[in-house]
Amino acid sequence: MTTNPKPLLVLAFLLLLASCGDAGQDGTAGIRGTLDGPDVMLNAVTEDIFTVGSIVGDNWDTFGNVGSVAFDSSGNLHILDFQSEHILVVAPDGSLVRTVGGRGEGPGEFGNVSSAIVARDGSYTVLGSSRVDLLAPDGTFVRSVTLERGLILSDMTLPDGRLVASQFLRMADFMASGEFPDPEGRPIHLIPLDGSAPEIHYTAWVLPEDPAAGDADEDSDPGTIRLSAGRAFEPELHLDVLTDGRLALADSIGYRVKLIGLDGGVAGVIERPIAPLAVSEAIMQAERERYREETRQLESVRSERFQIEREGAEALVFADEVPVIGNLKVDWDDRIWVTRSGTDGDDDGPVDIVTPDGRYIGTLAADGLRTPDAFGPDGLLAYIELAELEVPTVRVVRLVSLEPEG
Repeated sequence: MTTNPKPLLVLAFLLLLASCGDAGQDGTAGIRGTLDGPDVMLNAVTEDIFTVGSIVGDNWDTFGNVGSVAFDSSGNLHILDFQSEHILVVAPDGSLVRTVGGRGEGPGEFGNVSSAIVARDGSYTVLGSSRVDLLAPDGTFVRSVTLERGLILSDMTLPDGRLVASQFLRMADFMASGEFPDPEGRPIHLIPLDGSAPEIHYTAWVLPEDPAAGDADEDSDPGTIRLSAGRAFEPELHLDVLTDGRLALADSIGYRVKLIGLDGGVAGVIERPIAPLAVSEAIMQAERERYREETRQLESVRSERFQIEREGAEALVFADEVPVIGNLKVDWDDRIWVTRSGTDGDDDGPVDIVTPDGRYIGTLAADGLRTPDAFGPDGLLAYIELAELEVPTVRVVRLVSLEPEG
């Protein structure tokens, strides 16, 4: 759960370029079944629907690198494969409906795709390194929009089609200095696709800088990018979009989910009295191991134009506490799934399910049903997984019922 954002943004950018109390405690005193009460554990009943992903090289579901998955309102699953730069549309019975896109420069073809956003009607907003392509539900090309600001990291839109983005990556800035300029705070931008200027919708809270955490080395040799280890356990920015256009957002150390209205103001707050976990030596050691694995992935990026060097895990600086919230995601019915941090500081703790009006539904155990990579209609859930021999697969299940235990 290393949360220094720059190395992670660098990794995302370079991959594209190269291809071109305690978080484990219950709520405290309060009425059972409410936000301020103890955890009410949920029993999740699911049924398997299908799994796609083949080791046989000539099958349509032989994936290279599954980047994202999404459902439309008909229950079709849309699978973005970064390696092939296409989207596979899979019917509710697991059969192939069509293939959308493919590597190329023509209308409806993709190049250096960073994300593919699928609307409920099945239409597409596909982000590349310098443009956004809009496609109809049947995959036919509608129009392109040039991105003057460079690479935009976004995987969600508002109901009116505007992109929701918390980061802009400008290639010119990066290649000139080997780093991305720091904005003031953590602004969330809304980006219209009609050529008008982006606007700052909300500025999220950020933990004050720690000088000991360092930063990217501005005196890097040409062609070499040197990254500092940074500070672990900074509160990450987690957000998702409700169907009415409000944002569910977590940016704090404590358990605090803000609802950001269409006017950019805080329209509500969902809180539970769960204290952050103090960072212990055992937690620091577990985080150093995660950092080493992340570094191996970062340094595996190869390009003739640059090489990456990163400080070792021993240089990590640590915040005093692990943020309570490790992730959040909004399901098809606007329920918010809030993943709490685990006991060793990762984001695999219990999952609370709450509603935007502050109703607490209950908690899934850390070793129980996990938040999926995509929610769909009628309880459909999709998980991106690796099978034997590291074969990418996508498993689809249906959530049949969700009832309190006992």
